Amino acid sequence: MKIEPEVLKYLNGENFQKSLTVEIGKSKHRIISREAAITEIIRNKNVIHIGCSDHIQIINEKIKNNTWLHKLITDNANRCIGIDIDKESIEFIKKDLGYQNVYHGNIVTDDFTIINEDHWDYAVFGEIIEHLDNPGNFLKVFKEKYGKNVTGFIITVPTIYNRTQFRNMMHYKEIINSDHRFWFTPYTISKVLSSAGYKPEKIAYSNLQNLSVPELIIRKIKRLAGITVKYPFYYFKTIIISGNIN
Repeated sequence: MKIEPEVLKYLNGENFQKSLTVEIGKSKHRIISREAAITEIIRNKNVIHIGCSDHIQIINEKIKNNTWLHKLITDNANRCIGIDIDKESIEFIKKDLGYQNVYHGNIVTDDFTIINEDHWDYAVFGEIIEHLDNPGNFLKVFKEKYGKNVTGFIITVPTIYNRTQFRNMMHYKEIINSDHRFWFTPYTISKVLSSAGYKPEKIAYSNLQNLSVPELIIRKIKRLAGITVKYPFYYFKTIIISGNIN
């Protein structure tokens, strides 16, 4: 889904409305994981993977399940480097897993000359923005330091617009990763990006929510009939937003 030009005026601060109505789109979306969606975009590109690590305890399991994002990006990109603040995890990835394209450090406070020595098609920020105290400042500093050498961005964040969260709210509950600072909507993540000087262009959805038994039966029947199964945006729990840094 492309962001409409009229909405861009509000994102950029040209227009203001107290009760802005934004059409999210009624089209249905194919079932895809965030890892597969990112891989499709970055194939044969030069990529910086920000927050490339993971909890040490689950990396091998993710590799076995083919869901460890850094491996998938490394395998499909033309060139990939990963940066992460978790020193222990980076050392594990290098020494135990043999990946030498990862670097330890803080992308905001440290200087990575390797970025400014080349041109990069995409910076991938996978599931990290919601963990930051000030995501807008983080994105702004990244652009100031490296924007001249990076063309595009891909960001994935959890969306509050999904069926599971609606059910939780109806039962007066919030179920959330205890390290998360934010829930996002398509508009709010776009606003954060625009305020930081980025140009969001496309929005997609990934990571299908758990289906009910009747929905699973219907999906099975459609698949047996050769019908591509698609769902409305609120059946998914992740927003994928991409665009240009400059």
